[in-house]
Amino acid sequence: MRSRLNYPVHVLAAGFLVLVFLSLSLFWASWQCKSSLADIMPLDSRSVDISLTGLDLGPYIDDPNLAQPSTVHAHIIHPEAPQTLGIADYFSSRIPEGRHWRIWYPYPSGPDSTWVYLDERTGQIDCRWIDVERMPDGTRKQKLVQFYVGPEGVSEVPDKKLGRFLSVVSDLSEGILYDRNLRRFFRIDLAERKIAKGPQLSNDDPHRPVDIGLLSKNPSILDLYWLPLVDRVSQNDEEQAFYSRLVRSPIRETDSDYQPERYVLVLDESGRIDLLDEETLEFTGTAGYLPVPRTLFPINKQATPADLLAYRVLPAALKEDHKYRGLFVAGVSREGTALALSVFDEKGFLVRSYGTMAKTSRGSRTVPSSSAVFFSVPWAPVATIGKYVLENLHPPILSLASYLTADSIEAASGHRAMFVLPNSFIAMKGRDSRGNIVERFLEALLLISPSMLFSIWLALRVRKDAAVVGLSRRTGRWWILGTIAFGLAGYITYRLTRPKMTLVTCANCGNPRRPDMDKCHHCGGQWHISELTPPAWRVLDGAEPEAD
Repeated sequence: MRSRLNYPVHVLAAGFLVLVFLSLSLFWASWQCKSSLADIMPLDSRSVDISLTGLDLGPYIDDPNLAQPSTVHAHIIHPEAPQTLGIADYFSSRIPEGRHWRIWYPYPSGPDSTWVYLDERTGQIDCRWIDVERMPDGTRKQKLVQFYVGPEGVSEVPDKKLGRFLSVVSDLSEGILYDRNLRRFFRIDLAERKIAKGPQLSNDDPHRPVDIGLLSKNPSILDLYWLPLVDRVSQNDEEQAFYSRLVRSPIRETDSDYQPERYVLVLDESGRIDLLDEETLEFTGTAGYLPVPRTLFPINKQATPADLLAYRVLPAALKEDHKYRGLFVAGVSREGTALALSVFDEKGFLVRSYGTMAKTSRGSRTVPSSSAVFFSVPWAPVATIGKYVLENLHPPILSLASYLTADSIEAASGHRAMFVLPNSFIAMKGRDSRGNIVERFLEALLLISPSMLFSIWLALRVRKDAAVVGLSRRTGRWWILGTIAFGLAGYITYRLTRPKMTLVTCANCGNPRRPDMDKCHHCGGQWHISELTPPAWRVLDGAEPEAD
């Protein structure tokens, strides 16, 4: 009785370990295939250039006196960049000063250390640095400056009256902060030790900010820059011409963020980019949207920050007036195989958008890079077939889960997924917007049909073996269903946990039977059969029967 109770526990424990080790092996094998696809990705399919000539982005864009044309350039920095999104990146991003850690403005090194960070225990921003004070005798004295900032004010000591920040999105450069729970923007002036509050957003307000200021995600994957506009000085004399080249000055802002005056960019969770007035802390309009890179299966919806592996946003501003003149937005697809670059004018209208393209192996035409990297580039079909075969060794039930949850897993986290595969072919099909839901589901089943047929074949083998080893019909049905659902993992679990004993011949039906069962699992016969029990007497030739 005890062994019967322990059997399900033993099976579940063994099945979990088999699923983990099998999924881990398939994960690393599939990783090698993805790395091979990244290696053979052509250089020309990793970048996009957009000329601003002819676009209404300011009086200097089309000036014929410019020494070089105005161009926006975006490129995938390294084709194997998704390899940096593994488990090491997951933990490193959550250490202090990591990508997801809510330290707001840390400069902890050096003698003049500066710390401006959100203390999660108190819910207040702790500000401290070393200030140098000049004494009357001319000497200098270092003094620690420390104060605390809450939603309700500033104090030199922690005080509950300051309130608590609960869920913060902040801009490191402009001192703009948004609290998701309070639904309000704040502007912090560290020099003046002041905090200003913007109007509270109503519950029905559609704005849901997720990033402020310098909008960027995974900068090690994507780079975006605006080539500087440079004055042209025409000189006939060679010496004067050489001198003029030395004194040419860029018209465009040379800072990395190109931040214009008055406005701060705010990224919404829907993928919309809004303009926030620095003074009033109110939204003044829409600046643009995150682009939608063209994937293997087209997606007909607005890209959200969670849908893109990387993105970067740059506002356009010129040195002559720092006026906001438009927006440049680049984004990398979830799989890292496509890049899109869009240009918006100062009113938020899309004026130009391009995606990465690649030449076919014959070089006669160009195709989207998301298709070329799988099929058109030399040797790409080999790695693609390997990736497809490995995905079909994955449990069918988890492949279906990948289809159903294709949109719900963040793009960078998808490269760390081991059980549910958001970047598999069936998950790509799950994000396909063409056709109705029934057609898409049937096409998804067709993609994993080899996996399903393989699982059914394994289930038939389990059924045959279960009948031989004497498992009950109910147990056999559970094993068949488990093998169909989990495929190779279910079959390996069965082989590891099936009863292991020497069968004996049934005296009733002649088939092998288990010695630990009271009845034969073939004919149901008992160990001792009354019809075959010899009588207590016998007849001898030519003699009287002997009494007992």
